[in-house]
Amino acid sequence: MKIVQLSDTHISHLGGATTENLRAFVDLINSINPTFVVHSGDVAILDPDQAEDREAARELLAGIQAPLRVLPGNHDVGERPDNAWAGLVVTPERLAAFEATFGPDHWLELVGDWAVIGVNSEIMGSGLPEEEAQWEWLATLPAQIGTRPTLVFSHKPVWNPYPEVTEHNIAIPDDSKARLLAALDGVTLAALGSGHLHHYAVSTETHGDAEILTVSAPATGFAHAGLGGPALAQQGIVEYQLGEAGAVRPFFRNLPTLVEIAPTEIPEFSAALEELGVSL
Repeated sequence: MKIVQLSDTHISHLGGATTENLRAFVDLINSINPTFVVHSGDVAILDPDQAEDREAARELLAGIQAPLRVLPGNHDVGERPDNAWAGLVVTPERLAAFEATFGPDHWLELVGDWAVIGVNSEIMGSGLPEEEAQWEWLATLPAQIGTRPTLVFSHKPVWNPYPEVTEHNIAIPDDSKARLLAALDGVTLAALGSGHLHHYAVSTETHGDAEILTVSAPATGFAHAGLGGPALAQQGIVEYQLGEAGAVRPFFRNLPTLVEIAPTEIPEFSAALEELGVSL
């Protein structure tokens, strides 16, 4: 069985490079013919209040032939108040707007003999009622999943690969990480997949006696090499090949015809920055 993860599409209603990239990746995803597809957030280019960007992304993603679930990123709904980029803090209104376009911001799918969980990392540490509702929902999952091997997806990573970086919300907060792992203690975690960092990296993290595979998905919109480290800063998607006994093999998939471009070279990105009154 194959599951595909795409992330950080950063679609603008004005079109441009990120739109053309997503069109190409939709064709690639359809050629892979996965059983299930996950978008791990930052669907829209920058502004969580820009409804036209959400709608443009929804129309493009409708071209994916396999069942699709979408998670919110910080550019879709905002993020927790501390160090929120451009002051864009997650709010109930932004969450409702996302869900009206893309469906629930957290979900469980039973795919064959596997379970796939999607969690909204952007409300973790927010103190919103929606955060507590998600924790209550998470507590119900072990009973629903049983012995199925499980993939968990979020926008921000669970483990922070750059603990020295303090000026950004790189990962979910440490207390949320502990609470999330505790909630999933009764679940066989086969892999954790995230986005946000705009690069591809695979590692393992230790939780109790278990070694958990963690995958950072590349962006389709544009790559970002600014944080450095042992990661592949190229645009792409991840294909997860799922085998017996919970075996997971992630593969980076790219397009040889893809035009690599920096965000500052994308006019639609600059237009969104100007609309927000933000400069890089």
